[in-house]
Amino acid sequence: MSSIIQANQVFNNEIPFCRVYSIDSKKMLEERFLAHRISYFIEWQDKSFLQRLFDRKGNKIVCTFKINKNELARAKEISEGIEGIKYKDYGDFDAADRIRRRSEAVKSQPDPMVLPALKIEEISDDE
Repeated sequence: MSSIIQANQVFNNEIPFCRVYSIDSKKMLEERFLAHRISYFIEWQDKSFLQRLFDRKGNKIVCTFKINKNELARAKEISEGIEGIKYKDYGDFDAADRIRRRSEAVKSQPDPMVLPALKIEEISDDE
């Protein structure tokens, strides 16, 4: 019996979705992702010396939310309206218009091996 997963296969579909700069925005985004069942990973960035020096209240943070690339359109829709978020630019992303597999691209092109239909003309015997 053989295994489906091979040794050289990699399953890393995480992409950076956005950067969050405040604790309130982070909490709101986490609540929305949990409510809509979007899995995420938070990558924390260290503050520079100047950021630590001028941040008196301590409520400013810098973290990156990473999500599965298949959830990008839905996550963007869910997170609209939250302040303190800077989205990563992936251009106009519409999951329905993207071709994900080569087989789908090949299906949309005409097959060069298909011969055109034969035209058969009837000859009348009246002449």
